[in-house]
Amino acid sequence: MFSANPMRSAWRSNKRLKISSLFRPISTSHPPAQESGSPSTQDPSTTAVSSEISVPSAPLDSTPKEWAERLDQIGTKFRLPRNVQAVYLKPLRRKARFGLPVCDLQLRSYSARHVEFFADFALRAAYYLRLPAFGPTPLPRITERWTVLKSNFAHKKSQENFERVTLRRLIQIKDAHPDNVEMWLAFLRKHAFHGVGMKANVWEHSPIGVGKSMDDMAAELDSSIEEKLANFGSSKKGFEQAESRAHPEYSVRNASRLLYRQLNPSRSRCPRQCRRNASTTKSASASNDRIIFSGIQPTGVPHLGNYLGALRQWVLLQNEAVPSTKLIFSIVDLHALTVPQDPTTLRQWRKQLLATLIAVGINPKRSTVFFQSAVPAHSELMWILSTISSMGYLSRMTQWKSKLQLPEESTLENSDAKSRLKLGLFSYPVLQAADVLVHRATDVPVGEDQKQHLEFTREVANGFNHIYGPVLVMPAPLISPAKRVMSLKQPTLKMSKSHTDPRSRILLTDSAEEIHQKIKLALTDSEPGISYDPSKRPGVSNLIEILGHIQGGADGSKAFAELGREHELLSMRAFKEHVANSLTEHLKGIRERYLELTNNTPDYIDTIAEDGARVARGNADITLRTVKDTLGLS
Repeated sequence: MFSANPMRSAWRSNKRLKISSLFRPISTSHPPAQESGSPSTQDPSTTAVSSEISVPSAPLDSTPKEWAERLDQIGTKFRLPRNVQAVYLKPLRRKARFGLPVCDLQLRSYSARHVEFFADFALRAAYYLRLPAFGPTPLPRITERWTVLKSNFAHKKSQENFERVTLRRLIQIKDAHPDNVEMWLAFLRKHAFHGVGMKANVWEHSPIGVGKSMDDMAAELDSSIEEKLANFGSSKKGFEQAESRAHPEYSVRNASRLLYRQLNPSRSRCPRQCRRNASTTKSASASNDRIIFSGIQPTGVPHLGNYLGALRQWVLLQNEAVPSTKLIFSIVDLHALTVPQDPTTLRQWRKQLLATLIAVGINPKRSTVFFQSAVPAHSELMWILSTISSMGYLSRMTQWKSKLQLPEESTLENSDAKSRLKLGLFSYPVLQAADVLVHRATDVPVGEDQKQHLEFTREVANGFNHIYGPVLVMPAPLISPAKRVMSLKQPTLKMSKSHTDPRSRILLTDSAEEIHQKIKLALTDSEPGISYDPSKRPGVSNLIEILGHIQGGADGSKAFAELGREHELLSMRAFKEHVANSLTEHLKGIRERYLELTNNTPDYIDTIAEDGARVARGNADITLRTVKDTLGLS
């Protein structure tokens, strides 16, 4: 029998719940009348208390039952607290409106009790997060069997067999918001149950027009990827060194910046100055520190191909750039030394090219124009970069192969390469990389044929930053529209000064008579009429392209096929005359300005070169000092 205190507590609980005594069916199987005696002999106080309690007419069954059945029996007349019911009732569920699957959660365990318990827990959590959940659905078991030898000799008695069965349950969430699903999964991970594994497959549903939105996100995706690749492989030590050099007080500057670092870790690995130096061109172009750099070799007066392919684009960039953008244009005379040069001729070519740059529209007050040899930092940085440049990468470059007129598949083992290749020509891309990196250029206008050299520059900069930290800026190409002008004598080859026949090219300083004579003698064909077909009529198509580039202005070119149809009724002689007149009119102002600079004001050219070299040296020394400090040379 129970002691007095438990009986008194149970009696008080019965009085509060207004039900008959619950301990009777638990304590004994005898009827209540036999346990307490006849009704006539009961205590009056007990009778009085019993009269205040509403006793049901039919007493509870005295047969012992499970708790679930007892709760059902009691719940028919009385409502228990919800938290008490939740222990024994099944989880509540939300109804799915559309039935669109969002997440499949698979639970795995070796114990059926554990997996069923955690599945019940997951369903209850889904209900309170308003997630329509379905399951748990039993999945096929995974049975693993293996045999272990218990002795050194393999026989039946020494073998012991083991079997492990993995039980699986599937819970599916439908019509739920992805954020709520992530919250649900995070809650389950936080309260993971021992011996139960989880694997979730989450679907993301996009609208039908997702293709257009993905096209719009392409530019943003490229910029984010380039920013990550720019810092890829950089050591933590290198970043810390760069931070201490750029902002020594950064660690104690203010609490808000530290909070921003915690909230945006991907944007705060290094300070702003460090991020700008290690960022890509696209991110730098959006800032006020955009620097555009390009160079051209001194081979005398540029021809029409140089003008349409590069120089006119420089003028366009200069005129359209915002005031905060720096424009640096170099006459790379050190690159000209990769092949033997006559000193007198080279000195004359340098001045001619500088005068031509001013004549075509480069403004010395807006842009920095200088000779490469006047800035020693180019050569010094070139030597530093050569210490980390790969011979294998340089051997795959096409510049030295084209200069030596070797096949593209040639290697350093080639006999002609061994006998004719010089170190200066072989390391040409390293000096070109130093030209760009020493001025911290963010944008480099290049053609398709020069894109390989800029990729090498980015490779060298990334390798340096990987070793020493984010010091060098990663430049990006500004690919100008392809405006290739072909030779007038061999229209299948590019216009070049290396051609033996001077009539194959048009110089920017040619007179009207010289232009008419060269166009008149240009190689064409005997077919009547004018039409644009580069494969069948390369000579005529070359003249149409020249006319299209001239008439299109600096912004672009006219459609070549349309030009061919406009002049299809002209004779070849009349069409050549029209092209020559258009060229003469377009180049007239450039020629007059060039003659004025070279004949009347020769000292003005030297002054421009000196002023540009002074500005370029100051800009390049900033980078060189940082590099030397990083290497421990200062």
